[in-house]
Amino acid sequence: MKKLMASAVVLSMVLVGCGSSSKKDTKKPEIALITDSGGINDKSFNQSAWEAVKEYGTKNDKGYKYYKPASFDTAGYKDQIKNAVDNGAKVVVLPGFKFAAALGTIQNQEKYKGVKFVAIDFTPTDEKDNAVDVADNVYSATYKEQQPGYLAGYAAVKEGYTKIGFMGGMALPAVINYGYGYLQGANDAAKELNIKVSAKYTYTGTFNESPEIKTKATGWYNGGTDVIFACGGQICNSIFAAAEDTNKKSIGVDSDQKDDSKTVITSAMKGVKQTVLDEITNAFNNKFEGGAHVLGAEGDYIGLSTDFSRLKKFTKKDYEKVFKEVKDGKVKIITYSDVDENAKGDPNTKVLKDALTNVTVSYEN
Repeated sequence: MKKLMASAVVLSMVLVGCGSSSKKDTKKPEIALITDSGGINDKSFNQSAWEAVKEYGTKNDKGYKYYKPASFDTAGYKDQIKNAVDNGAKVVVLPGFKFAAALGTIQNQEKYKGVKFVAIDFTPTDEKDNAVDVADNVYSATYKEQQPGYLAGYAAVKEGYTKIGFMGGMALPAVINYGYGYLQGANDAAKELNIKVSAKYTYTGTFNESPEIKTKATGWYNGGTDVIFACGGQICNSIFAAAEDTNKKSIGVDSDQKDDSKTVITSAMKGVKQTVLDEITNAFNNKFEGGAHVLGAEGDYIGLSTDFSRLKKFTKKDYEKVFKEVKDGKVKIITYSDVDENAKGDPNTKVLKDALTNVTVSYEN
């Protein structure tokens, strides 16, 4: 969750973005979304958050607008937050961890005291990446990634895959939780089926697509891996391409990625759209509660894709049963905070390894 250093600051006041509704031309844009480099059609956090902004604005006759920074760094993000507020924004949505330092350094400034911020998938930090207290005007939403990860692993094995893979972007807590959950879901499904499962596991060291990632994924697939959980920003593009070339399967992350590749059998999702919609509603209804909030199955904020058409054996009924068990707390899922802090995402740490009775993990560091 490291931020980029400021560049082209003199250009970062340039406003690039616009809303998709004519309301933004006739009404003061009281709701603002600041995008990161992904843009509003990224099929991930930006797009999901923007859909919520549009939905609320349209239904409630509120002006809305998105702002795309000229530089994707803390300085660029801060400048566009200022632009949005100067233009009348009362609610500002910030989708993704790259906004952490920008929000952390301005949240308590007098200028922003009356603005409500919806922070998706991060808590604010200072310029040096140190955590800071969340201000009362900030709703900071993070998610229990281990839960959708668990559901994805469970579904994959129930579907009949016994050679699975996990490729995470960087060994950050959110990514580690997805991976650890994935292995445990696979393990519980394997125990129920009385079978053994093998898993290949790695972190690519980047959230960007690359030929090297495609090559590694292709090697895994050609070596027998049936399905890979692509967990990390744009690395999915490389993994999906490898799956297509080898006629194998993949699992998407964060949002429903079935339209990105015919190989995607399901996606481990966070309810970003619902979170944003709920908090914009609360902001305008004077029910906004700032602070750090960890969201999960308990509030229906995580889950798998609702489209089961690419699954032959794992049915919607099967999913509803296991989801309820996770939601009710009947499933204990080990996370990065439960293992040795020096593990740094290694799935063969003792606590997790002892729990994986039916899954053997091959970790490529």
